[in-house]
Amino acid sequence: MIKQVFLINLILWCSMTSVTSQVSTTGDKALMEKGYIHMKDGSVVKGKYIYSSDLEKIRIMQGKESKIIDASEVEKITLNKPEAATRQAREKGDAEFFDIRPGEWFNLSEGGVMIGNPDNEHKAPFLFHSSMNYSFRNNLSAGAGIGVEFYNETYLPVFANLLYKFNNRKVSPFVSLQAGYLIALENKTRISGGYYPYDYLSSYWPQPITRDNLDAQGGFLINPSAGLFFKTSHGYGITLSAGYRFHQLRFSDKSDYKLRADYNRLSIKLGILFH
Repeated sequence: MIKQVFLINLILWCSMTSVTSQVSTTGDKALMEKGYIHMKDGSVVKGKYIYSSDLEKIRIMQGKESKIIDASEVEKITLNKPEAATRQAREKGDAEFFDIRPGEWFNLSEGGVMIGNPDNEHKAPFLFHSSMNYSFRNNLSAGAGIGVEFYNETYLPVFANLLYKFNNRKVSPFVSLQAGYLIALENKTRISGGYYPYDYLSSYWPQPITRDNLDAQGGFLINPSAGLFFKTSHGYGITLSAGYRFHQLRFSDKSDYKLRADYNRLSIKLGILFH
């Protein structure tokens, strides 16, 4: 009789345990939320999840499969579908490409030409500039540099420049502004035609000008431009830009003769950036 009572109680206890387990499982499923679980190892798990009462464990359901993980292994949980690459994968991929990051210095060296009117004596003078720049937040950088430009004489440009990138993609549009002064490195020995004294009131000079032994004095320059910045995986970046270039060149001689040449040109430049 005692054995029968014991067996009946055992059967009832097992039945209650099974029912309680089913109710608990059903209750957990009802409380589960859907989302994307971003693991610290870079993987992303899509499924339903619920935290344990002490918030130290997370139960994840994917279809009929269930697993429990430590909450410390999870970086974040989002409702929206993540991008094709996870955050760490993106950082790892971007680290392989040159970029301009806030708080860093970088060098920008550019070579190019200044295209002018085909009637001009110098249709496309060559230029080379090199500058050191500091990158601020919001893709803005500023710096200063020097270079060399070739006309009838050789000039040393000394300038400051600003550069703004519109985004941080592998190909990013940018705008820049360069302003400074051209310093003459040699004197002009002779000029002929195409110029007129800058104190003359008319744009027409009635006779050709030929002057010898003039002193080149340089002049102001400004060059707004726009272009594209290309990241590469070889430790440097590349820029390609076009802009409007204006500068003045002044000349004089011992007889107080003065001459000013204004240049309005299209600048086309190819540059390399590196840290």
